[in-house]
Amino acid sequence: MHATKRVLLYARYSTDQQNPASIETQIDLGKEFVLRQGWHLAGTFVDAGVSGSSFETRPGLQAALARSTIGAYDVFLCLTLDRLSRDLEHSARILKILQFHDVELWTVHGAASVSSMELGLRAVLNQEVLEQVRYRTREGMETVAKHGRVPGGICYGYRVRREFVDSGEPVRGLRSIDADEAATIVWIFEQYADGMSPVRIAEELNAPGISGPRGRPWQGTAIRGHRNRGSGILNNQAYIGRIVFNRLAYRKNPTTERRVSRENAAEYHIVQELPSLRIVDDALWQRVKTRQEDWRTS
Repeated sequence: MHATKRVLLYARYSTDQQNPASIETQIDLGKEFVLRQGWHLAGTFVDAGVSGSSFETRPGLQAALARSTIGAYDVFLCLTLDRLSRDLEHSARILKILQFHDVELWTVHGAASVSSMELGLRAVLNQEVLEQVRYRTREGMETVAKHGRVPGGICYGYRVRREFVDSGEPVRGLRSIDADEAATIVWIFEQYADGMSPVRIAEELNAPGISGPRGRPWQGTAIRGHRNRGSGILNNQAYIGRIVFNRLAYRKNPTTERRVSRENAAEYHIVQELPSLRIVDDALWQRVKTRQEDWRTS
């Protein structure tokens, strides 16, 4: 063992925090801790905007663990264990990898080496916190949907309508039609119903520089989407003034770590009719659905 421990510092902020400044804070506190201990900082690895429930998809973490296999450091240091992982299985896996290569796991908060028992207990608590955050978020979105407002983000063709309650808090989920984008939506539906392909429609929109969703160039996939999942411009029921919430359930594949969707039973769908948000009339919508069906059966 080296007289002066070599330390690898790991920092992460997650998509549920949306606070890049926390990376700087974690690194500053970690460096101060290393200095107080009289250790040597051998490297710093960062994952920015990555969920603590992921493992394979964290390049910073993977690079840090790879360094342990060549004996590059003696201590793996992070601010707290929830910066390392919020997943029980992943936390145990990381500790096993480090222990196999004779690397100690430390946290600035605990100021000590982390044992298997402590890691297990804290990982269970961290995972439970993550599940509670997900539940509260979904519960809030469900409440918004049940009150006839739009849960989630804003889609092409609409803009946020700002209203406030007496306390000054904004009313979430209010939308208004964006006239220019709505005209583009109607044009897309008309062209597709008349036989134009989604790829060709995208080309026609990009040629004069008409911006697509989020200001990006148009793609055929963004127009066509996936009918079974209700994705894509042509399948978005908001354009006929209908908001459908809880139609899909999302789970993370434990092998690939990718989220996959599964359709919930119809009785669990929350459907709200909002005529004020209608952009496409029933006749045009039906023409598009008919062409989609013809394409599927041809």
